[in-house]
Amino acid sequence: MISKELAKAREYEASQEASVKDEDRPVCHFTARTGWLNDPNGLSFYDGTYHLFYQYHPYSTYWGPMHWGHAISRDLIRWKYLPAAMAPDTEYDKAGCFSGSAVTLADGRHMLIYTGCGDSSEDPTGKGRWLQTQNLAILESDGEYHKYEGNPVISKEDLPEDADPYEFRDPYIWKASDGTYRALAACGRTETSEGGTYLLMYSSDDGIHWGSGKVFFEDERKIGVMWECPNFFTLGKKHILIASPMDMQAEEGEAVGSIRFPQGNNVCCITGRYDEKSETFIPDKDRAGRFRYDPVDAGLDFYAPQVLTMNDGRKVMIGWMQDPRTGNTESNGRRESRFFGQMSIPRELSLKGDRLIQWPVSELEAYRTDRDVWKGLELAPIWIRIPGISGRCKDISLDIKTRRKCKGAGMRFAADENHYTELWYDPEKSVITIDRSHSGLVESIPARRTIKVSDRRGRLSLRIILDKWSAEIFINDGEQTMSLTFYTDLSAEEIRFRAEGEALMDMTAYTLAESE
Repeated sequence: MISKELAKAREYEASQEASVKDEDRPVCHFTARTGWLNDPNGLSFYDGTYHLFYQYHPYSTYWGPMHWGHAISRDLIRWKYLPAAMAPDTEYDKAGCFSGSAVTLADGRHMLIYTGCGDSSEDPTGKGRWLQTQNLAILESDGEYHKYEGNPVISKEDLPEDADPYEFRDPYIWKASDGTYRALAACGRTETSEGGTYLLMYSSDDGIHWGSGKVFFEDERKIGVMWECPNFFTLGKKHILIASPMDMQAEEGEAVGSIRFPQGNNVCCITGRYDEKSETFIPDKDRAGRFRYDPVDAGLDFYAPQVLTMNDGRKVMIGWMQDPRTGNTESNGRRESRFFGQMSIPRELSLKGDRLIQWPVSELEAYRTDRDVWKGLELAPIWIRIPGISGRCKDISLDIKTRRKCKGAGMRFAADENHYTELWYDPEKSVITIDRSHSGLVESIPARRTIKVSDRRGRLSLRIILDKWSAEIFINDGEQTMSLTFYTDLSAEEIRFRAEGEALMDMTAYTLAESE
């Protein structure tokens, strides 16, 4: 039997789903069944299909008490909605079922591990924060995810002395090579300590009963105030840690005017090795002897990703395609819509040296139609349109070669007489700028971002995935990515190109459409 809170959420989402037409949604980006969506959760392969759970507030397009939405897919692109999997309905998660992950137990059952937000009355800071614990929900024979009667399975008693039980969340679970289980959770340190973030690792023989945590990694560099949604996995011979630090200080890039990390919430990648004896992560160091960390996505909207090992061994990452600071703004939310929020395109991960490479999964190619190829286009000093190249659902690959004294080249999309979103390449500085300040947004939210790209002597390779209200830009074969959302009316569908100086461009463009 399910709780009244979960039954209410399911009844509501079912009643609203018919009001959202397929044409109201992106073609290839996952959106909430109804209401609000944020972090991807429980990304896993189980019983022959891929499962995606997500942070979910079905009752409005604003953040609210978190539920877990649920969907399944054969290819990670086209998803089928299932009824909500969890609702905040117990004392330990009454304020919300926060982020977590999933694993298949030895007996074949699918299990979710998540953060429950409970009592706020004893927060020593007086800020009314919720006590956070880690909890389980297990798929039983009736097809429902039942919360484990022994919850919480990890609580404040299992924390180091100076850890903050009110900032303790987002467990990422995996099965070790010996068949036992590990879970990595983020935990802040108390205000009376030195601050910073712990990543704590917990061990279990059966996935149900967990021992006390040990420090897996400590952020001695004090990067942000809390490292949300940690992921830990291998690529080749390297171990990879990806996490989402909150409230970072801005870091300038190598080129004048460029940014490595903006102020606020970001996603970091750290390469290193895992010491199995001590069960600690030893990160690679920079020239100063400190651990090295790099941005995962340098755009305006990407946060809290989760990494999945697919059944064929590929490592694939899906992120929430939104800056947490701007999600609740009026103009950014298309509040007339019945849903808000979307996930990124699933990205296959690989390593090139120590650099994380990201590329859209090959499954996306099944949704491409109407191939257009142009070679040796000479770009003009005014914004021009190219016959047949327009629309808001496109997969466009560009190879740009600028010549001496060329000051730049770029494209505008989602454009009409008054609106556009712009991508501009400056070969002299080797920087790319994205700019959505003319996309129709009226609130004061971050609109521009400039990053340094690798210098390839005036050559640039881009792949741009446009899907109605978003763009994901893959730079130089996936060496860097920039993601952003915008909410220009769909009638603005022109795509234009320009150069200041001599530049040649090769282009291959597809239309993204429903798969047959």
